[in-house]
Amino acid sequence: MLHKGRYISSPGAVMAPHADQRQPALDAESLVFELTRAIADGALKPGQRIPSIRQMSARRNISFHSVVSAYERLESQGAIAVQPGLGYFVAVRPEVPAACAPARPGEAPDPHGIKAVWQLFRGGEHSLKLGCGWLPARWRDTHALARVVRRTANFAHSSLVEYGDPQGYLPLRQKLVVHLEPRLGVGLTTEHVLTTLGATQALDLIIRQYIAPGDHVLVDDPCNNGLVQLLRLRGAHIIGIPRQQDGPDMDAVATHLQSGKVRAFFINSRLHNPTGTSLADHKAFRLLQLANVHDLLLVEDDVYGDFCSEAQSRLVALDRLHRVIYIGSFSKTLSANLRVGYIVAPPTTLQTLADLKLMTSVAVPGFCERFLGVMLEDGAYERHLQAVRRQLQTSQAAAQQHLLAWGWELFHAPGEGMFLWIRHPQLPCTQAFIEAAFELNILLAPGALFSASATPGPWLRINVAHFDAEAARPLFHWV
Repeated sequence: MLHKGRYISSPGAVMAPHADQRQPALDAESLVFELTRAIADGALKPGQRIPSIRQMSARRNISFHSVVSAYERLESQGAIAVQPGLGYFVAVRPEVPAACAPARPGEAPDPHGIKAVWQLFRGGEHSLKLGCGWLPARWRDTHALARVVRRTANFAHSSLVEYGDPQGYLPLRQKLVVHLEPRLGVGLTTEHVLTTLGATQALDLIIRQYIAPGDHVLVDDPCNNGLVQLLRLRGAHIIGIPRQQDGPDMDAVATHLQSGKVRAFFINSRLHNPTGTSLADHKAFRLLQLANVHDLLLVEDDVYGDFCSEAQSRLVALDRLHRVIYIGSFSKTLSANLRVGYIVAPPTTLQTLADLKLMTSVAVPGFCERFLGVMLEDGAYERHLQAVRRQLQTSQAAAQQHLLAWGWELFHAPGEGMFLWIRHPQLPCTQAFIEAAFELNILLAPGALFSASATPGPWLRINVAHFDAEAARPLFHWV
């Protein structure tokens, strides 16, 4: 039978509404999409009979010739098969169409995958959030965090009601210097650090201050969708640089820099979102050389850098704060609700950004800054990181093993970090697959969400911290 425009499997042949319960008229394209989605999410099972051409025409208020056209297309794609004298049946190994289907009648297009983002945030506690960008709650010692909250509240009553320091709570900045200096090695002081409302505000402040409408800006492709949206809002001309297993395609970078004025390059250095790759030293050196020749601002987004178990060089360490602005955050590593990020830059640059922060948001909530200061001071944050790194390494190995066994391809096989960038040879478009996953309470992030040009494709980002082989198998092993 049909329910909300979708087929629901039942014994025997698939039934359709009676004539007085007809659905709105369809065209062949919409029927192909509807049946493909029903097959992809398992509502129509392999080997199950579907209505005849005349039955479908009558029950779905669609012309006879449109049904013929739709069935021929589905048959050519291997989704259905005809058995002479018996009718049409779902193929045992269906395939999805090579191109993504257009939006259905009355449905708004979603070129940037924003619908998928809303689903990730609105999913319940029992949803399998494979597409999200944060750690699962069970990985955090919430009782220990609650103790720190109580301790902070008891000794910092004013932080509950007063504004914080616009540049950031000084004791926290002092602890950040201690935390970051071994990694960056650039002689940091508190005057080099500005706290922000997560990395998103850090990016927003830098874009507002240094990017003008029409400026050409390079980004990793694929990359963080939030960055792309902020640049679009600013009116920048976004140029995607293909991300390779050891960093950006440097030939593409050089070509764009030679062809015209480029203002900045926003780049993930370690455990790149979404591919999990890291910037190799030889590419970092070449990028800095090109930046010096072409007066290019480099914005190094290192929000996943704390997941790295080994010391690895950063652009800012090689550049020594000459033309690199460095961004970090605790929202990914500690708590998504703890909106504390930071910018590291020369004091003159930082003061300009602090002025802009003062005028747009005043300060990071002082309570959050004091809470984080306590975590850094007593070593709780470092202990948490060590445990999370071990868990991520285990989860990476398990997720990669299962996905490869199920026929998926990995863009890169990182040993740590949260993300895998995957595709399946039988899924040139993931639209129907993502919708089928949603019906199984599995929330995914489509490749278009990370494309610099919002181009649909076969790729998916998987958060291994949320990977559950038993729950994922019915969907991922089916393809």
